Amino acid sequence: MRTFNIPKLERIIKHYKLKSKRQVDSLILFTMDQKTLKDAINVSTNSIDENNKLHFHQRRVEKSELYNFANRLMLRENEINSANTFDDIYEIINSEKNEYITELTVYDVAQRIGAFKNIYPDKIYLQSGTKVGAENLLGRLGDIKFLLREDLPSPFQRPEFTSADIEEILFQYKDEFEYCVK
Repeated sequence: MRTFNIPKLERIIKHYKLKSKRQVDSLILFTMDQKTLKDAINVSTNSIDENNKLHFHQRRVEKSELYNFANRLMLRENEINSANTFDDIYEIINSEKNEYITELTVYDVAQRIGAFKNIYPDKIYLQSGTKVGAENLLGRLGDIKFLLREDLPSPFQRPEFTSADIEEILFQYKDEFEYCVK
């Protein structure tokens, strides 16, 4: 079992709170402003904001792949509309990805569509840098796709943090977490 340097973790958390100012991603806000679920699926999957700017997370994914992904998801609009949990939304979106759509893109699209439906993650999903941060803190995680809040050390248990906040902390401070283990 790992022992954590709690004061160091507390400093990271404090830094995050000072730095983040809890600004919501503009593409999430743009998706939430859409009139219909079909429009929300289209905007969130193509990853283009109101200024026609591609979200930096999807910069390595071909626009044609995002477009095709959006079309596949629009065919599942009724299922997405019926989804009552973030997990349900995530699974539908994940089932339509191909080798060109990254895990980060799946999570981002699920988060955007979830926000449109007022449904948010209750787990910490591990994709790209977030998984690196979690492994630097907790050790090798293998094929685990998500963590629960209680899987993490006490500084992450604060009620003011959402699962998305914790996911962001794990990503932003991924390189520092290896120094938080005694």
